[in-house]
Amino acid sequence: MIRFFIAASLFLAGPAFAETCENGAIFEAQDNDGNQHVLKTNGLVDPFIFEMHTAGHLVWTLEAEQGCSNGISVCWMSVQTTEEEPIDIPVETVQEGDGIKYYVFAHLRQTLASLKMDDEQFDTMAQWNIERPDDLFESLAMPVNVYAFKGCR
Repeated sequence: MIRFFIAASLFLAGPAFAETCENGAIFEAQDNDGNQHVLKTNGLVDPFIFEMHTAGHLVWTLEAEQGCSNGISVCWMSVQTTEEEPIDIPVETVQEGDGIKYYVFAHLRQTLASLKMDDEQFDTMAQWNIERPDDLFESLAMPVNVYAFKGCR
């Protein structure tokens, strides 16, 4: 019962813009390899911009369109891939006061990794700033699932 309540409250929390950042907000996370992941957003109408940094260098940038139905009741983002249709991922938020404390993309990495395992040619439409690794999964731009509010841009 508690799990349902937590999941429902995360899902139904409308994505009010984080703090009151005039030029957009920055959210950050780290993956298991110590890479720094950044999410930049200007609010509900502009795309999410995902970045991965290693040792202070930008590795890749991935842009995803976002949208909400009926204003803000259910939100999602669309990740462009080599498939004909983009991959739609639910966008959940954890709010603190009037701002977003966390963005949660519950099954983003798992979805992208599963698609890559099913088809090695599958890819996200990311801009790479280094030579792409040959490793099956390291060559795929995969944002992490949870980003915490860091500050304003």
